[in-house]
Amino acid sequence: MKRPVFDENAVRALATVESFARGREYLRRDAVLGLERRGGRIIAEVEGSEFTSTPYAVTIELHDAGVAATRCTCPYDWGGACKHIVAVLLKCMEAPGAVVERPSLADMLGDLDRQALMALLVKRAGQDPGLEPWLEAELATSVPEMMGQPPAAINPEFVRRQAERLLSGRYPSRRAWDDDGPALDEEAFSALIDKAKPFLDIGEGRNALKILEPVMEALVPAWSEQADFDETLHEFFPSLGQLIAEAVLMSDLLPEERDDLMVRLDVWQGMLDDYGLDDYLQVAVDALEQGWDEIGLDDALAGRSRSWPPSGRSDRTSERLTQARLRVLNVDGRTEAYLNLASAAGCHGDYTAMLVRLGRLDEAVDHARKRFRSGEETLQLARLLKDAGHIDAALDLAEWGLGQRLGEDRFSGAANLARWLRDNAGLLGRKELAVIAARYAFNLSLSLEDFEVAAILAGPDWIELRVSLLASLAAAPYAWDRTKIYLHEGMTTEAVRSVDLKTMLVDPKDTDLMRLADVARASHPDWVINIAERMANSIMEAGHSGRYELAAQWLEKAALAYDAAGRLEDWVARIELLIEKHRRKHKLRPLLAALRPGARTP
Repeated sequence: MKRPVFDENAVRALATVESFARGREYLRRDAVLGLERRGGRIIAEVEGSEFTSTPYAVTIELHDAGVAATRCTCPYDWGGACKHIVAVLLKCMEAPGAVVERPSLADMLGDLDRQALMALLVKRAGQDPGLEPWLEAELATSVPEMMGQPPAAINPEFVRRQAERLLSGRYPSRRAWDDDGPALDEEAFSALIDKAKPFLDIGEGRNALKILEPVMEALVPAWSEQADFDETLHEFFPSLGQLIAEAVLMSDLLPEERDDLMVRLDVWQGMLDDYGLDDYLQVAVDALEQGWDEIGLDDALAGRSRSWPPSGRSDRTSERLTQARLRVLNVDGRTEAYLNLASAAGCHGDYTAMLVRLGRLDEAVDHARKRFRSGEETLQLARLLKDAGHIDAALDLAEWGLGQRLGEDRFSGAANLARWLRDNAGLLGRKELAVIAARYAFNLSLSLEDFEVAAILAGPDWIELRVSLLASLAAAPYAWDRTKIYLHEGMTTEAVRSVDLKTMLVDPKDTDLMRLADVARASHPDWVINIAERMANSIMEAGHSGRYELAAQWLEKAALAYDAAGRLEDWVARIELLIEKHRRKHKLRPLLAALRPGARTP
C-alpha cells in the first residue's frame, strides 16, 4: 500500500492523549494482526488485553488516502478513536508495506452473474441464520430509486420481525464484548431505524412511518422487560419520536390514520410513563395534533412575526417540534419559510446553516457575529463552513467566538470550540493560532489532556506558555485534574497542597493519590502517613475483606514514609497496634503481619 497522506499529528487529533499513547504501545508489542486494504477500506484485528481472548476488529474508511471514518468492536465510548484504531493507523503510516492489498467486495462480486450471486447468498444464508431475515428487511425498507426498481409497498411486518430479532439478541454478535456484555446489537438496531431517513429526505413520510411504527411497536415492550437495568436502550425513544414527528408533518394522513397513530402513541407513551420517561414521544403527539395549523404559525412562516411561539416562551417539546418543522421545510425546498421560522424561533444555528447551504456566506457569518451566544453554535457553523470548503472563514469564526468569550461556562461548548480551532489550525500549519486556541482550551477545561496538547503545539515556546497555564491552574477555585497536572510536572509540593484532607472524599482506589504518596514520602512524610493511614482505615474499619490487600498497600506506603521521616520505632508501635486491633479479621491479619520491619526478609 502506498503511504497514506495522514501523519502522526492527524492521528493525534483523532484520539485522546491517553488513547494515542496506549495505541503506540499496542503497535510496539505487535498487537496489530491481519492488516488488509480492500478498496477504500482498511481492516485489521488488534489483540486486546490479557482479559480478552478474542481480538477486536478495526475498520478504517478512507477518502483520498485520508481518514473518513473509523470503527472498532471494542466497548470504548469515551470520546475520539480508541487505542486499537490508533494502533492500526500508526502501523499503516509507519509500515505501509505491511498492508496486504485485497480486492474489494464490489470487485469480487462484480463479474458474477445473477445465478452465481444467488447461489452464493443462498449458501451463506445456510450458515448464517441472520442473513435471510436481514435481506428481507433490507429489501423491504430500501428506497426504490436506490434499488433500481419501481416503487413497492413497504411491508411493516418484515420490519417488526427484524426489530424483534435484533432486540432479542437472536443474531450471533460479530464480536461479543464479554460474557456479560449486551445481548442485543444496538448498532444494527440503530441502522434499522436509519432506514426511515432516506424516505424522510425525499418527503416520503408515509413510507418512513411504515418503518418507524413497527420499530416502536417492537421496542416499547422489549425495553419495558429490561427497564430496571437498561443503560442505553431508552435513548432510542427521543430520536424515534422526532422522526415520527417529521414523518407526520410531511404526510397527508387521513383522519382515521391520524386517530389510529394517536392511539398507539398514547399507549406507548403510557408504558414509558410507568418508568419515568415522561414526554419522550410528546413531540410526535404534538405533530399529530397541531400539524401546520398552530395559531400564528402562518405569520411566522411568512416573515410577519418576529417571535415563535407568539408568547416568546418555549419548552423542550415545542423546540423539538420547531426542529421537525424546519426539517420538513428544508426537504420541501421552502427556504424562505425555513429562514423566517428559524429567525422567529431564535434558531440562529439553523438559520446560518441554511444561509451557508444557499451560498450566502457573508450573511451567515454576519448573522452569527450578531446573534450567537454560545460556543456550541459557533462550533457547529465553523464545522459546516469547513465542510463546505471555506476553511479560512471557519477558522476566523472560531477565533472570533473565543475572543467573544461565548459561554464562559466550561459546559457550554466553549472548550470544544477551542479544541476544534486548536486541532484544525495545527493541521493547517497555523501554529500561532493553534497555540492561542490551546491556551483557551486549557483555561476552560483545566485538564491534563489539554495541558499536554498545548505542550506539543508550543514546541520551543512551551516554557513561557507553561508558566501561564500553571498560573491559571493555581488561580482556579476548582480543577478536577489539578493534582494530576502537578504530578505530571513533578511539582510535588503543589500536588500535596492541592489535596484538601478535610474535605476530600475518601477513595482508596485513587491512583493519583497513590502515585503522589510514593513521590512525596521523602519530602512530605507526615502528609503521606496521614493520608495513607486514613485510606487504609476506611477499608479496615468497614470490614471490606475484598479490599484488604488495597489497605495493606496503603499501609506499606505509610511504613515507607515513617522510615523516611526517621520514625521507624513509631511504625513498629503502630503496626503492632493495628495487628492487635484487627486480630479477629483472619484475612487481614497476615497482611498486617507482613508489614512488620524485617518480616519479608528471609
